[in-house]
Amino acid sequence: MFVNSLLFLYLFLPVTLFMAYITNEKIKNTILLLASFIFYAWGGVSYISVLIASTLLNWLVGLAIDKCSGAPARKRWLITGIILNLLPLLIFKYTGFFKDNIDILTGLFGIKPIVMKAIILPLGISFYSFKAISYLITVHRRETPAQRNYCDLALYISFFPTVLAGPIDRYRNFAPQLYGRKPDATQFASGIRRFAIGLGKKVLIANSLSLVAEDMFSNPVSTLSTPLAWLGLICYSLQIYYDFSGYTDMALGVGKMFGFELMENFNFPYISRSIKEFWQRWHISLSSWLRDYLFLPLAYSTSRKLKKERYLNLRVDHVIYMIATSVTFLVCGFWHGAAWNFIIWGLIHGFLLINEQLWLGRMLRKTYKPIGHLYTLFFLMISWVFFRTATIHDANQYIGLLFGSGGKAADWKLILDYFNTGFILTMLIAVLGTTRFFSILVEMAGKAADNSLKPVGILVAGVYETVSILVVMFILAVATVFMVAGTNNPFIYFKF
Repeated sequence: MFVNSLLFLYLFLPVTLFMAYITNEKIKNTILLLASFIFYAWGGVSYISVLIASTLLNWLVGLAIDKCSGAPARKRWLITGIILNLLPLLIFKYTGFFKDNIDILTGLFGIKPIVMKAIILPLGISFYSFKAISYLITVHRRETPAQRNYCDLALYISFFPTVLAGPIDRYRNFAPQLYGRKPDATQFASGIRRFAIGLGKKVLIANSLSLVAEDMFSNPVSTLSTPLAWLGLICYSLQIYYDFSGYTDMALGVGKMFGFELMENFNFPYISRSIKEFWQRWHISLSSWLRDYLFLPLAYSTSRKLKKERYLNLRVDHVIYMIATSVTFLVCGFWHGAAWNFIIWGLIHGFLLINEQLWLGRMLRKTYKPIGHLYTLFFLMISWVFFRTATIHDANQYIGLLFGSGGKAADWKLILDYFNTGFILTMLIAVLGTTRFFSILVEMAGKAADNSLKPVGILVAGVYETVSILVVMFILAVATVFMVAGTNNPFIYFKF
Protein backbone atom coordinates (compact mmCIF):
# COMPACT_ATOMS: atom_id res chain seq x y z
CA MET A 1 0.00 0.00 0.00
CA PHE A 2 1.29 3.46 -0.89
CA VAL A 3 0.32 6.84 0.53
CA ASN A 4 -0.60 8.02 -2.99
CA SER A 5 -3.18 5.29 -3.56
CA LEU A 6 -6.98 5.31 -3.45
CA LEU A 7 -6.93 2.57 -0.83
CA PHE A 8 -4.81 4.66 1.51
CA LEU A 9 -6.53 7.96 0.89
CA TYR A 10 -10.16 6.87 1.13
CA LEU A 11 -10.08 3.80 3.38
CA PHE A 12 -6.91 3.13 5.35
CA LEU A 13 -6.20 6.68 6.56
CA PRO A 14 -9.82 7.61 7.51
CA VAL A 15 -10.39 4.30 9.34
CA THR A 16 -7.07 4.58 11.22
CA LEU A 17 -7.79 8.19 12.19
CA PHE A 18 -11.27 7.25 13.39
CA MET A 19 -9.96 4.35 15.49
CA ALA A 20 -7.14 6.44 16.96
CA TYR A 21 -9.46 9.28 17.98
CA ILE A 22 -12.23 7.21 19.55
CA THR A 23 -9.95 5.02 21.68
CA ASN A 24 -8.35 6.00 24.95
CA GLU A 25 -4.69 6.90 25.25
CA LYS A 26 -3.61 3.49 26.53
CA ILE A 27 -4.38 1.73 23.27
CA LYS A 28 -3.83 4.54 20.73
CA ASN A 29 -0.25 3.41 20.14
CA THR A 30 -1.38 -0.21 19.75
CA ILE A 31 -3.90 0.88 17.13
CA LEU A 32 -1.18 2.82 15.27
CA LEU A 33 1.23 -0.11 15.49
CA LEU A 34 -1.32 -2.57 14.10
CA ALA A 35 -2.16 -0.10 11.35
CA SER A 36 1.55 0.28 10.56
CA PHE A 37 2.03 -3.48 10.31
CA ILE A 38 -1.04 -3.81 8.05
CA PHE A 39 0.19 -0.92 5.89
CA TYR A 40 3.64 -2.47 5.54
CA ALA A 41 2.40 -6.04 5.06
CA TRP A 42 0.23 -4.91 2.16
CA GLY A 43 3.39 -4.85 0.03
CA GLY A 44 4.13 -8.49 0.90
CA VAL A 45 3.64 -10.64 3.99
CA SER A 46 7.26 -11.79 3.88
CA TYR A 47 8.38 -8.18 4.31
CA ILE A 48 6.61 -7.78 7.64
CA SER A 49 8.45 -10.73 9.19
CA VAL A 50 11.78 -9.00 8.52
CA LEU A 51 10.51 -5.76 10.04
CA ILE A 52 9.10 -7.45 13.16
CA ALA A 53 12.27 -9.51 13.68
CA SER A 54 14.44 -6.42 13.27
CA THR A 55 12.36 -4.51 15.80
CA LEU A 56 12.48 -7.38 18.30
CA LEU A 57 16.27 -7.69 18.05
CA ASN A 58 16.75 -3.95 18.51
CA TRP A 59 14.42 -3.94 21.49
CA LEU A 60 16.42 -6.74 23.17
CA VAL A 61 19.79 -5.20 22.33
CA GLY A 62 18.64 -1.80 23.60
CA LEU A 63 17.63 -3.36 26.92
CA ALA A 64 20.99 -5.16 27.11
CA ILE A 65 22.90 -1.91 26.51
CA ASP A 66 20.85 -0.14 29.15
CA LYS A 67 21.52 -2.83 31.77
CA CYS A 68 25.29 -2.76 31.32
CA SER A 69 27.13 -0.44 33.65
CA GLY A 70 30.60 -0.84 32.17
CA ALA A 71 31.58 1.02 28.99
CA PRO A 72 33.25 -2.00 27.29
CA ALA A 73 30.15 -4.19 27.69
CA ARG A 74 27.87 -1.40 26.45
CA LYS A 75 30.11 -0.93 23.42
CA ARG A 76 30.11 -4.67 22.66
CA TRP A 77 26.33 -4.74 22.70
CA LEU A 78 26.17 -1.64 20.51
CA ILE A 79 28.49 -3.21 17.93
CA THR A 80 26.39 -6.39 18.05
CA GLY A 81 23.24 -4.36 17.43
CA ILE A 82 24.77 -2.44 14.53
CA ILE A 83 25.92 -5.71 12.92
CA LEU A 84 22.45 -7.23 13.38
CA ASN A 85 20.95 -4.23 11.57
CA LEU A 86 23.50 -4.06 8.77
CA LEU A 87 23.57 -7.80 8.06
CA PRO A 88 19.99 -8.05 6.69
CA LEU A 89 20.59 -4.83 4.75
CA LEU A 90 23.72 -6.31 3.18
CA ILE A 91 22.02 -9.61 2.40
CA PHE A 92 18.81 -8.25 0.91
CA LYS A 93 20.13 -5.15 -0.82
CA TYR A 94 23.75 -5.82 -1.75
CA THR A 95 24.09 -9.58 -2.37
CA GLY A 96 23.28 -9.13 -6.05
CA PHE A 97 25.78 -6.29 -6.38
CA PHE A 98 28.61 -8.29 -4.85
CA LYS A 99 27.66 -11.39 -6.88
CA ASP A 100 27.70 -9.47 -10.18
CA ASN A 101 31.10 -7.96 -9.46
CA ILE A 102 32.56 -11.30 -8.34
CA ASP A 103 31.22 -12.86 -11.55
CA ILE A 104 33.02 -10.20 -13.59
CA LEU A 105 36.32 -10.86 -11.81
CA THR A 106 36.07 -14.66 -11.88
CA GLY A 107 34.95 -14.53 -15.51
CA LEU A 108 38.42 -13.25 -16.39
CA PHE A 109 39.74 -16.64 -15.30
CA GLY A 110 37.09 -18.65 -17.11
CA ILE A 111 35.05 -19.42 -13.98
CA LYS A 112 31.31 -19.73 -14.55
CA PRO A 113 28.99 -17.15 -12.94
CA ILE A 114 27.38 -17.92 -9.59
CA VAL A 115 23.79 -19.11 -10.01
CA MET A 116 21.35 -17.92 -7.38
CA LYS A 117 17.76 -16.82 -7.10
CA ALA A 118 16.96 -13.13 -7.11
CA ILE A 119 16.54 -11.69 -3.62
CA ILE A 120 13.50 -9.48 -3.10
CA LEU A 121 14.37 -6.22 -1.33
CA PRO A 122 12.05 -5.51 1.62
CA LEU A 123 10.44 -2.10 1.28
CA GLY A 124 12.00 0.65 3.36
CA ILE A 125 14.76 -1.53 4.83
CA SER A 126 17.38 1.19 4.29
CA PHE A 127 15.27 3.67 6.22
CA TYR A 128 14.12 1.57 9.17
CA SER A 129 17.58 0.02 9.61
CA PHE A 130 19.09 3.48 10.04
CA LYS A 131 16.32 4.43 12.48
CA ALA A 132 17.06 1.31 14.54
CA ILE A 133 20.81 2.04 14.60
CA SER A 134 20.19 5.61 15.72
CA TYR A 135 18.03 4.26 18.56
CA LEU A 136 20.80 1.94 19.78
CA ILE A 137 23.41 4.71 19.61
CA THR A 138 21.08 7.04 21.50
CA VAL A 139 20.69 4.45 24.26
CA HIS A 140 24.43 3.74 24.28
CA ARG A 141 25.18 7.45 24.71
CA ARG A 142 22.58 7.63 27.51
CA GLU A 143 20.71 10.35 25.66
CA THR A 144 17.51 8.41 26.37
CA PRO A 145 16.78 5.27 28.39
CA ALA A 146 16.02 2.05 26.54
CA GLN A 147 12.37 1.57 25.61
CA ARG A 148 10.83 -1.07 27.92
CA ASN A 149 7.67 -1.43 25.86
CA TYR A 150 8.23 -3.42 22.67
CA CYS A 151 5.14 -1.94 21.00
CA ASP A 152 6.34 1.63 21.55
CA LEU A 153 9.74 0.92 20.00
CA ALA A 154 8.07 -0.95 17.14
CA LEU A 155 5.84 2.07 16.52
CA TYR A 156 8.91 4.32 16.28
CA ILE A 157 10.63 2.03 13.76
CA SER A 158 7.56 1.07 11.70
CA PHE A 159 5.28 4.17 11.94
CA PHE A 160 3.47 3.88 8.62
CA PRO A 161 3.94 7.43 7.23
CA THR A 162 7.74 7.13 7.53
CA VAL A 163 8.58 3.42 7.24
CA LEU A 164 8.95 3.35 3.44
CA ALA A 165 10.93 6.52 2.73
CA GLY A 166 11.53 8.46 5.91
CA PRO A 167 12.18 10.94 7.24
CA ILE A 168 14.67 9.08 9.44
CA ASP A 169 13.35 10.65 12.62
CA ARG A 170 15.42 10.42 15.80
CA TYR A 171 14.16 8.37 18.72
CA ARG A 172 14.88 11.18 21.18
CA ASN A 173 12.48 13.35 19.19
CA PHE A 174 9.81 10.68 18.75
CA ALA A 175 9.85 9.12 22.24
CA PRO A 176 8.44 12.15 24.16
CA GLN A 177 5.47 12.17 21.78
CA LEU A 178 4.49 8.56 22.39
CA TYR A 179 2.18 9.58 25.22
CA GLY A 180 0.28 12.74 26.04
CA ARG A 181 -0.44 13.68 22.44
CA LYS A 182 -3.45 15.93 22.19
CA PRO A 183 -3.77 17.10 18.59
CA ASP A 184 -6.13 20.06 18.35
CA ALA A 185 -8.11 21.30 15.38
CA THR A 186 -5.30 23.65 14.33
CA GLN A 187 -2.72 20.87 14.22
CA PHE A 188 -5.12 18.52 12.43
CA ALA A 189 -5.96 21.16 9.81
CA SER A 190 -2.27 21.90 9.38
CA GLY A 191 -1.69 18.19 8.81
CA ILE A 192 -4.36 18.03 6.11
CA ARG A 193 -2.87 21.05 4.33
CA ARG A 194 0.66 19.62 4.55
CA PHE A 195 -0.54 16.27 3.22
CA ALA A 196 -2.39 17.95 0.35
CA ILE A 197 0.66 20.04 -0.57
CA GLY A 198 2.76 16.89 -0.70
CA LEU A 199 0.16 15.06 -2.77
CA GLY A 200 0.04 18.04 -5.14
CA LYS A 201 3.83 18.06 -5.47
CA LYS A 202 3.75 14.40 -6.42
CA VAL A 203 0.67 14.21 -8.64
CA LEU A 204 0.61 17.62 -10.30
CA ILE A 205 4.31 18.41 -10.63
CA ALA A 206 6.59 15.36 -10.21
CA ASN A 207 4.43 13.00 -12.28
CA SER A 208 4.01 15.59 -15.06
CA LEU A 209 7.74 16.29 -15.25
CA SER A 210 8.52 12.58 -15.14
CA LEU A 211 6.87 12.16 -18.57
CA VAL A 212 9.47 14.41 -20.20
CA ALA A 213 12.38 13.06 -18.15
CA GLU A 214 11.41 9.48 -18.98
CA ASP A 215 11.28 10.32 -22.69
CA MET A 216 14.86 11.56 -22.61
CA PHE A 217 16.49 9.01 -20.32
CA SER A 218 14.76 5.95 -21.75
CA ASN A 219 15.72 6.65 -25.38
CA PRO A 220 19.15 5.92 -26.88
CA VAL A 221 21.50 8.89 -26.82
CA SER A 222 21.82 8.68 -30.60
CA THR A 223 18.14 9.68 -30.97
CA LEU A 224 18.48 12.81 -28.80
CA SER A 225 19.96 16.25 -29.26
CA THR A 226 21.87 18.35 -26.73
CA PRO A 227 18.90 20.70 -26.00
CA LEU A 228 16.63 17.72 -25.44
CA ALA A 229 19.19 16.15 -23.09
CA TRP A 230 19.32 19.33 -21.02
CA LEU A 231 15.52 19.54 -20.98
CA GLY A 232 15.32 15.97 -19.71
CA LEU A 233 17.93 16.61 -17.02
CA ILE A 234 16.23 19.79 -15.81
CA CYS A 235 12.91 17.95 -15.63
CA TYR A 236 14.44 15.06 -13.71
CA SER A 237 16.20 17.42 -11.28
CA LEU A 238 12.86 19.05 -10.51
CA GLN A 239 11.02 15.71 -10.54
CA ILE A 240 13.20 14.07 -7.90
CA TYR A 241 12.90 17.10 -5.62
CA TYR A 242 9.11 17.32 -5.86
CA ASP A 243 8.72 13.55 -5.70
CA PHE A 244 10.77 13.12 -2.53
CA SER A 245 9.84 16.36 -0.77
CA GLY A 246 6.22 15.65 -1.69
CA TYR A 247 6.40 12.29 0.08
CA THR A 248 7.99 13.98 3.10
CA ASP A 249 5.20 16.57 3.21
CA MET A 250 2.62 13.78 3.10
CA ALA A 251 4.39 11.87 5.89
CA LEU A 252 4.67 14.96 8.09
CA GLY A 253 1.05 15.82 7.37
CA VAL A 254 -0.19 12.38 8.41
CA GLY A 255 2.02 12.59 11.50
CA LYS A 256 0.38 15.88 12.47
CA MET A 257 -3.08 14.37 12.10
CA PHE A 258 -2.10 11.80 14.74
CA GLY A 259 -0.41 14.39 16.97
CA PHE A 260 3.23 13.73 15.99
CA GLU A 261 5.67 16.46 14.95
CA LEU A 262 8.19 14.67 12.76
CA MET A 263 11.58 15.86 11.56
CA GLU A 264 11.70 18.24 8.60
CA ASN A 265 13.58 16.82 5.63
CA PHE A 266 13.86 19.66 3.09
CA ASN A 267 14.55 23.39 3.25
CA PHE A 268 14.64 24.71 -0.33
CA PRO A 269 17.82 22.84 -1.31
CA TYR A 270 17.99 24.28 -4.83
CA ILE A 271 18.61 27.80 -3.56
CA SER A 272 21.95 26.63 -2.10
CA ARG A 273 25.17 28.41 -3.06
CA SER A 274 27.45 25.45 -2.32
CA ILE A 275 27.28 21.67 -2.12
CA LYS A 276 27.84 21.94 1.63
CA GLU A 277 24.78 24.15 1.96
CA PHE A 278 22.83 21.77 -0.30
CA TRP A 279 23.41 18.90 2.14
CA GLN A 280 22.21 21.11 4.97
CA ARG A 281 18.93 21.52 3.08
CA TRP A 282 18.44 18.20 1.17
CA HIS A 283 17.31 14.97 2.88
CA ILE A 284 18.17 16.55 6.21
CA SER A 285 17.31 13.48 8.26
CA LEU A 286 19.83 11.36 6.31
CA SER A 287 22.58 13.99 6.09
CA SER A 288 22.35 14.72 9.82
CA TRP A 289 22.33 10.95 10.54
CA LEU A 290 25.50 10.49 8.51
CA ARG A 291 27.08 13.50 10.18
CA ASP A 292 26.29 12.44 13.75
CA TYR A 293 26.82 8.69 13.49
CA LEU A 294 29.50 8.33 10.82
CA PHE A 295 31.34 11.54 9.91
CA LEU A 296 31.94 12.91 13.41
CA PRO A 297 32.98 9.57 15.02
CA LEU A 298 35.22 8.85 12.03
CA ALA A 299 36.78 12.33 12.19
CA TYR A 300 37.38 11.94 15.93
CA SER A 301 38.91 8.49 15.47
CA THR A 302 41.13 9.72 12.64
CA SER A 303 42.30 12.74 14.63
CA ARG A 304 43.55 10.46 17.40
CA LYS A 305 45.66 8.47 14.94
CA LEU A 306 47.24 11.42 13.12
CA LYS A 307 49.97 12.80 15.35
CA LYS A 308 51.86 15.06 12.93
CA GLU A 309 50.85 18.66 12.36
CA ARG A 310 51.12 18.31 8.58
CA TYR A 311 50.55 15.34 6.33
CA LEU A 312 51.17 15.35 2.58
CA ASN A 313 51.65 19.13 2.82
CA LEU A 314 48.14 19.53 4.20
CA ARG A 315 46.95 20.62 7.62
CA VAL A 316 45.93 17.69 9.77
CA ASP A 317 42.36 18.97 10.07
CA HIS A 318 42.11 18.97 6.27
CA VAL A 319 43.37 15.39 6.12
CA ILE A 320 40.80 14.36 8.72
CA TYR A 321 38.02 16.12 6.77
CA MET A 322 39.11 14.46 3.50
CA ILE A 323 39.12 10.96 5.00
CA ALA A 324 35.86 11.35 6.91
CA THR A 325 34.05 13.01 4.00
CA SER A 326 35.21 10.43 1.45
CA VAL A 327 34.06 7.50 3.59
CA THR A 328 30.78 9.21 4.53
CA PHE A 329 29.76 9.93 0.96
CA LEU A 330 30.92 6.54 -0.24
CA VAL A 331 28.45 5.11 2.30
CA CYS A 332 25.84 7.72 1.29
CA GLY A 333 26.03 6.69 -2.35
CA PHE A 334 26.02 2.96 -1.56
CA TRP A 335 23.08 3.45 0.82
CA HIS A 336 21.02 4.86 -2.04
CA GLY A 337 21.55 1.89 -4.31
CA ALA A 338 23.56 -1.26 -4.94
CA ALA A 339 25.22 -0.02 -8.13
CA TRP A 340 28.42 1.74 -9.14
CA ASN A 341 26.34 4.66 -10.40
CA PHE A 342 25.25 5.52 -6.89
CA ILE A 343 28.76 5.10 -5.52
CA ILE A 344 30.10 7.53 -8.12
CA TRP A 345 27.22 9.92 -7.35
CA GLY A 346 28.21 9.88 -3.67
CA LEU A 347 31.92 10.29 -4.42
CA ILE A 348 31.20 13.28 -6.69
CA HIS A 349 29.50 15.02 -3.77
CA GLY A 350 32.33 14.03 -1.45
CA PHE A 351 34.92 15.38 -3.91
CA LEU A 352 33.07 18.69 -4.24
CA LEU A 353 32.72 19.02 -0.46
CA ILE A 354 36.45 18.40 0.03
CA ASN A 355 37.31 21.04 -2.55
CA GLU A 356 34.97 23.51 -0.88
CA GLN A 357 36.63 22.83 2.46
CA LEU A 358 40.18 23.21 1.06
CA TRP A 359 39.81 26.30 -1.13
CA LEU A 360 36.63 26.60 -3.20
CA GLY A 361 34.38 27.50 -0.27
CA ARG A 362 36.37 30.64 0.51
CA MET A 363 36.15 31.70 -3.13
CA LEU A 364 32.40 31.09 -3.27
CA ARG A 365 31.81 33.20 -0.16
CA LYS A 366 33.65 36.13 -1.73
CA THR A 367 32.22 35.88 -5.23
CA TYR A 368 28.96 37.20 -6.69
CA LYS A 369 26.11 35.20 -5.11
CA PRO A 370 24.45 33.99 -8.36
CA ILE A 371 27.79 32.45 -9.42
CA GLY A 372 27.76 30.19 -6.35
CA HIS A 373 24.14 29.32 -7.08
CA LEU A 374 24.89 28.43 -10.72
CA TYR A 375 27.94 26.38 -9.69
CA THR A 376 25.83 24.37 -7.25
CA LEU A 377 22.96 23.74 -9.67
CA PHE A 378 25.34 22.77 -12.47
CA PHE A 379 27.20 20.10 -10.51
CA LEU A 380 24.02 18.87 -8.83
CA MET A 381 22.42 18.24 -12.22
CA ILE A 382 25.51 16.52 -13.57
CA SER A 383 25.54 14.24 -10.51
CA TRP A 384 21.81 13.48 -11.00
CA VAL A 385 22.72 11.86 -14.34
CA PHE A 386 24.52 9.08 -12.42
CA PHE A 387 21.54 8.83 -10.08
CA ARG A 388 19.05 8.43 -12.93
CA THR A 389 20.83 6.24 -15.49
CA ALA A 390 21.17 2.47 -15.21
CA THR A 391 24.90 2.11 -15.84
CA ILE A 392 28.09 4.17 -15.78
CA HIS A 393 28.30 3.78 -19.57
CA ASP A 394 24.82 5.28 -19.95
CA ALA A 395 25.74 8.14 -17.61
CA ASN A 396 28.92 8.92 -19.53
CA GLN A 397 27.06 8.91 -22.83
CA TYR A 398 24.35 11.21 -21.49
CA ILE A 399 26.87 13.64 -19.99
CA GLY A 400 28.75 13.63 -23.30
CA LEU A 401 25.51 14.53 -25.08
CA LEU A 402 24.96 17.43 -22.67
CA PHE A 403 28.18 18.93 -24.01
CA GLY A 404 27.54 18.17 -27.66
CA SER A 405 29.19 14.75 -28.02
CA GLY A 406 27.07 12.21 -29.86
CA GLY A 407 23.38 12.49 -30.55
CA LYS A 408 21.86 14.29 -33.50
CA ALA A 409 21.27 17.86 -34.59
CA ALA A 410 18.68 19.84 -32.67
CA ASP A 411 15.17 19.67 -34.07
CA TRP A 412 13.62 22.82 -32.61
CA LYS A 413 10.13 21.90 -33.78
CA LEU A 414 10.36 18.66 -31.78
CA ILE A 415 11.71 20.54 -28.77
CA LEU A 416 8.96 23.19 -28.92
CA ASP A 417 6.32 20.45 -29.07
CA TYR A 418 7.04 19.75 -25.41
CA PHE A 419 6.32 23.35 -24.46
CA ASN A 420 2.54 23.23 -24.44
CA THR A 421 0.52 25.35 -22.02
CA GLY A 422 0.36 22.66 -19.34
CA PHE A 423 4.10 22.01 -19.41
CA ILE A 424 4.99 25.71 -19.29
CA LEU A 425 2.63 26.26 -16.34
CA THR A 426 4.02 23.21 -14.52
CA MET A 427 7.59 24.34 -15.08
CA LEU A 428 6.80 27.87 -13.88
CA ILE A 429 5.19 26.60 -10.67
CA ALA A 430 7.99 24.05 -10.19
CA VAL A 431 10.78 26.61 -10.55
CA LEU A 432 9.06 29.15 -8.28
CA GLY A 433 8.39 26.37 -5.77
CA THR A 434 12.09 25.66 -5.38
CA THR A 435 12.47 29.22 -4.05
CA ARG A 436 10.80 30.94 -1.11
CA PHE A 437 8.27 32.62 -3.41
CA PHE A 438 5.14 30.81 -2.26
CA SER A 439 6.24 30.61 1.39
CA ILE A 440 6.75 34.40 1.39
CA LEU A 441 3.23 34.88 0.04
CA VAL A 442 1.84 32.62 2.79
CA GLU A 443 3.85 34.48 5.45
CA MET A 444 2.56 37.83 4.17
CA ALA A 445 -1.01 36.55 4.27
CA GLY A 446 -0.46 35.17 7.77
CA LYS A 447 0.90 38.47 9.07
CA ALA A 448 -2.03 40.37 7.60
CA ALA A 449 -4.50 37.85 9.04
CA ASP A 450 -2.92 38.04 12.51
CA ASN A 451 -4.30 41.54 12.93
CA SER A 452 -7.82 40.16 13.16
CA LEU A 453 -9.17 43.29 14.94
CA LYS A 454 -8.99 45.23 11.71
CA PRO A 455 -11.46 44.56 8.88
CA VAL A 456 -8.61 43.97 6.43
CA GLY A 457 -7.11 41.35 8.72
CA ILE A 458 -10.43 39.56 9.05
CA LEU A 459 -10.93 39.66 5.28
CA VAL A 460 -7.42 38.32 4.58
CA ALA A 461 -7.87 35.56 7.16
CA GLY A 462 -11.16 34.55 5.55
CA VAL A 463 -9.72 34.58 2.05
CA TYR A 464 -6.66 32.60 3.19
CA GLU A 465 -8.73 29.89 4.84
CA THR A 466 -11.12 29.71 1.88
CA VAL A 467 -8.28 29.43 -0.62
CA SER A 468 -6.62 26.75 1.55
CA ILE A 469 -9.79 24.67 1.59
CA LEU A 470 -10.29 25.08 -2.16
CA VAL A 471 -6.67 24.09 -2.88
CA VAL A 472 -6.97 20.98 -0.71
CA MET A 473 -10.23 19.99 -2.43
CA PHE A 474 -8.73 20.64 -5.87
CA ILE A 475 -5.64 18.54 -5.19
CA LEU A 476 -7.68 15.67 -3.76
CA ALA A 477 -10.01 15.75 -6.77
CA VAL A 478 -7.20 15.81 -9.35
CA ALA A 479 -5.20 13.17 -7.47
CA THR A 480 -8.27 10.94 -7.39
CA VAL A 481 -8.68 11.27 -11.15
CA PHE A 482 -5.02 10.35 -11.71
CA MET A 483 -5.24 7.38 -9.35
CA VAL A 484 -8.44 6.10 -10.95
CA ALA A 485 -6.81 6.43 -14.38
CA GLY A 486 -3.81 4.48 -13.14
CA THR A 487 -1.32 7.21 -14.13
CA ASN A 488 0.00 7.84 -10.62
CA ASN A 489 3.66 6.72 -10.40
CA PRO A 490 5.34 5.22 -7.31
CA PHE A 491 7.69 7.47 -5.35
CA ILE A 492 11.31 7.37 -6.54
CA TYR A 493 12.77 6.77 -3.08
CA PHE A 494 10.61 3.70 -2.44
CA LYS A 495 13.19 1.60 -4.31
CA PHE A 496 15.93 2.58 -1.85
